[in-house]
Amino acid sequence: MEFIFTILLIWGGWYLFVQVLGQGSRAVGAAAKTVTSGGSFSDNFSNKFQLKIEKLKEEDYEIYGVFGKGNPEVHISSPVVCIFKLYDKETAMPILSTFEETSESGSRVFEHSVSIGNIANQYYPDWSRLSFLMPDSLIGPHKGTRRLDLHCYIWTESERPAFVNGYLGEGADTRGGINIIRHDFDFYLSSAGYMEIDKERLQVQEATVKLAISIALADGDLDQKEGNEIKQWIKGIVDSSSESKKQEVKDTLNKSLEDGFSAAKDNSLDIKRLCEGIKGIGSKADKYDLLELCLDVMAADGEADKNELDQISEISSLIGIDYEEVTKLKDQRLVKLNPESLSESGLEEILGIDPEWDNEKIRKHLTQLFSKYAALVTQAPEGPERENAQIMIDKIAEARKKYS
Repeated sequence: MEFIFTILLIWGGWYLFVQVLGQGSRAVGAAAKTVTSGGSFSDNFSNKFQLKIEKLKEEDYEIYGVFGKGNPEVHISSPVVCIFKLYDKETAMPILSTFEETSESGSRVFEHSVSIGNIANQYYPDWSRLSFLMPDSLIGPHKGTRRLDLHCYIWTESERPAFVNGYLGEGADTRGGINIIRHDFDFYLSSAGYMEIDKERLQVQEATVKLAISIALADGDLDQKEGNEIKQWIKGIVDSSSESKKQEVKDTLNKSLEDGFSAAKDNSLDIKRLCEGIKGIGSKADKYDLLELCLDVMAADGEADKNELDQISEISSLIGIDYEEVTKLKDQRLVKLNPESLSESGLEEILGIDPEWDNEKIRKHLTQLFSKYAALVTQAPEGPERENAQIMIDKIAEARKKYS
């Protein structure tokens, strides 16, 4: 079966993503300190590596941390990576993600890779957070409380494997494999399962295609790359559908693509009506999936068009998603755009400033943005990401003057 979707770290966005990865670095540092503090490795610690899932209280959203403790049994002196995968234990089918950062390359199957450096003969003496799970962004084969199977593949980073639809296929290169840790647990999945017949979800997906077309045409022209983003999204939905429903889903979404394009060209696409329909029946995962697609379409041509940004903000408001959450998603795309395009874009649209905010809230928002982009300027390699981060800092400075 060729699975899949597209999930993200959609809620924590770039900032949360960096925070989570940072947990891994700090944990490795703590382990190294313990190892070198005296005594042999076996004297200090001998338990095998284990995992646990625990709800995080300090976050703004419902997020569960994936914690590790013990000896991952890494004896090779080379940087390693932890690759987290999720499966439904009853069916052995993969869990899907609506966030790009927590998805397999080329599919929507959940995958979160965390680089933890060279930890040869080191261990985690205490529970350390390595990854995270966001319930509303995960889609399993069935809705409800499910027994999930978490796999942590510990691999040499330079030889990390390529998973296909959740699995290492026959003949896959496994030379870099070091260890596989498993942990099963009960978890509530609020979104309808991809193996279930869900006519309401299909209606949401039809509306999603039409809204994505509206974004693609917001600048007056349909770029081929924008069209390809929508087609790839449709392919992911079709591939993740049950065999008995594949053709129906394919035909429905292809027709939605044709109808949406015709309506957009005739200026008869009713964005408000489409969004109201989604707001009433769409799950959080469906809504974030819609926004992810719209943002991917916006960024596909490497340009940040003001009309596209305005329309995405309008859509998020109409479907009931907080403006600040959308801004976090948008930031991930902006740093990858053509720097010249970014420098010419509007101040409020680029910085995610809601016109209804008072000056105090705007200044607080700008302070948070500055911390994020200042870090990116120092950490990103030479190229568009660093250039765009500097442009964002310049725009933040401009906004501070305007709203001082």
